[in-house]
Amino acid sequence: MRQLVLGMEEPGLSLSSQAFATPAAVTNSRPAGSLTEVIVSDEGAIQPMHLLPMLAQCSAQQRWLMWLSPNRPMNKHWLESMGLAKSPVIHLDLCNDTQFVLCSRVLTAANSHMIVEWQGPLSADERQHLRQLARQSGSHVVLIQREN
Repeated sequence: MRQLVLGMEEPGLSLSSQAFATPAAVTNSRPAGSLTEVIVSDEGAIQPMHLLPMLAQCSAQQRWLMWLSPNRPMNKHWLESMGLAKSPVIHLDLCNDTQFVLCSRVLTAANSHMIVEWQGPLSADERQHLRQLARQSGSHVVLIQREN
């Protein structure tokens, strides 16, 4: 948490939320992450890769951008055209059998934001578990499902 210093030295005029938090909460806190769900169609103008620049702006923290999808290659020219030439972006192929475990491990590592092109059904328990891991790790996750 950063404190904005405006040269005011009166104790009651701090613009920092630290004034209202306990010292332990300030030193151990991490920005809360989130889980956002999006439904896209194959013909739609917005595709999952177009969300990477938005995800790069989610926090001031330096984090990896993970794009988990099945067989959707990414190239350097595309990254440059989206303003991500210097961003640490990783694309991993995703398969239905291992996607939940892979997403859980990435979120537990707490060093990236993710776009996940989810394959198949997602149970309410799996969704809740991913949401909880995202919040705890400070990661922002965009979970994408294709329109049937």
